[in-house]
Amino acid sequence: MFESLAENIRDKSGGKLPFEDTGIKFRAFFTRISENKRMGSDILFMVTYMASIITADVSRPEIFAFTATRKEYITSKYIGKVETFVKRWNYNYAKALTMVAERISNPMLSSMFTRYGNSISSGVPDDEFLLLELSTVRSVYRSHFEQGIEMVKKWGDAYIALMLSATIVSIIIMVSIAIYAPDDLSSTLNTSYLLTIGISIFGIGTMYHAIPGDQKCHELPGQGSYEQRMIQKMERFIVPTVIITTILLFIGGFNAGLIFLVIGILLVPLGIFGFIDDTNIIERDNDFSVFIRSLGTIMGGKGLTVGYALAEIDTKTLVNLSEPIKAAYSKLNLGLDENLVWNRFVDECGSNLISKYLNIFRDSIKLGGSPSEIARIVSSSMLEQTLLREKREMLSTGFIVLLIPMHVAMIGIFMFLFRILISMSHAVTDVMASFDAASAAMSDSVTSVGGTMTGMVNIFVNFPEDQMGTYIAIVLLIITLSNIIAGKIVKGGANYLYYAFGSIMFTLTGLVFIVTPFIVDMLFQIPTFGGVP
Repeated sequence: MFESLAENIRDKSGGKLPFEDTGIKFRAFFTRISENKRMGSDILFMVTYMASIITADVSRPEIFAFTATRKEYITSKYIGKVETFVKRWNYNYAKALTMVAERISNPMLSSMFTRYGNSISSGVPDDEFLLLELSTVRSVYRSHFEQGIEMVKKWGDAYIALMLSATIVSIIIMVSIAIYAPDDLSSTLNTSYLLTIGISIFGIGTMYHAIPGDQKCHELPGQGSYEQRMIQKMERFIVPTVIITTILLFIGGFNAGLIFLVIGILLVPLGIFGFIDDTNIIERDNDFSVFIRSLGTIMGGKGLTVGYALAEIDTKTLVNLSEPIKAAYSKLNLGLDENLVWNRFVDECGSNLISKYLNIFRDSIKLGGSPSEIARIVSSSMLEQTLLREKREMLSTGFIVLLIPMHVAMIGIFMFLFRILISMSHAVTDVMASFDAASAAMSDSVTSVGGTMTGMVNIFVNFPEDQMGTYIAIVLLIITLSNIIAGKIVKGGANYLYYAFGSIMFTLTGLVFIVTPFIVDMLFQIPTFGGVP
């Protein structure tokens, strides 16, 4: 039915669906952004792979053929294009690399292809170029990563300032409505929503553009560490429960703070497993560079196979990888298939770096490369990334430590002023009613004074409490979602960290929302006038 409807619309609109070109452009734009985020690390993976297999004395066509099959690298499709130019169109590798480089939008990859083409034209041996290029790529990757970290330092502070500014503007609009009670209230509130959303998008987009990419989980289909599998199982029930519960509470007219609190509490299990897995991956990656170097050194120095070399590894110094290493050794010792054993090892670790670099090590060994030399290349590249990740972790920890109290402060200021305005509105309304009741029994002169006083305090009488309650809930929701996304972007890692930050931010928002009225009633008392409240 939908296919026939789409075809009818396509026929009537000249063969295209409405906004089809716009959708294609948007998809291409976001795809290019996603590729550029991963390009730096994938270039490092690719060059490490090429430098590792060259130790097996493979030929140039084999280098490009094997690299083109590594579909887990974004860069492999560009290597595939080089292969197409060479094998189908009979170009030489130097010319093919130059042609592909001219069509690549990413400057880092384009520069690498250009250098490779020039080296081939100059007669530089592939092994000499690749080892030198690996050092160059590491330096460029380090430079870009550190530049991104410095940018995030500045934009992290700028994001906090922007969100505080958005909160202050929303507060000013709320106070202005309490004072002036504009006729076109919906237009004023919609302007505030758009302003808050625009500031949030600008701050988040700028940080996302600045922060370097660092995929922590391998995200292989149907695989993952224990925590990742638990998250996958639980989210099938928890996420629908959150959605259904939120809808029911909203329809039932429950307090917005209660809804926020329930969402936060329901996401807590997913958040806990998310933080645990993220921490485990970081620690396992730190140990893996030592493990793979030791494994390669033992294999090369003693001439042992992988199974026997594992028995020589001192797992006491590899606390975070000791269990997966022991499990892999036991399975290999039983004669199980080596591919299945190492796939299980990667599965249990759940790490993207371990998945990539272990496959590089194993493929190079299969091709006949030197284990010790391969291990040195692989461990050095991984160590480069883990050291840079430590810098990012230090930055993200500082940002999150600042973000959480600032989130509470923003929500608290908003709610305190809102409750104070409500208290003032109720008190002024009561005073106005008392004056109106007393004016009937007074003389005209006294009534004139009462009328003047009534005009002076009338500014808080028409405060639209119901509409402003909805306004507060929507603005707090925008701020909460924005801070969740900002925390995840700076922290990096897998998408399950959205659950982790969501549980924290929604819980804090709900608690402040619920607790604030009691605190305001306790601390903020409207003075009485002649015994009249």
